[in-house]
Amino acid sequence: MIYTNYREIDKAGRIVISKDIRAHLNIKPGDLLLINADDYSIVIKKAEAKCVFCNSQAELREYKDKHICSSCLRELSGEPT
Repeated sequence: MIYTNYREIDKAGRIVISKDIRAHLNIKPGDLLLINADDYSIVIKKAEAKCVFCNSQAELREYKDKHICSSCLRELSGEPT
């Protein structure tokens, strides 16, 4: 299903993402969004969780609102890999 909305940008440069789109994409307050732009368009996507060190998406643990994969966590703790 494709959702289409028209939104006006406010004086602070913000737009509102409608409730139906947020629900469809499971976007909640505090979630990270990825914003890409080219000469003609802006694309907003829900960011995928990735390790802050190696960008892996496998075996993630969250620490202070950051994601760290188990491999990098072992390396940081000094454990042999």
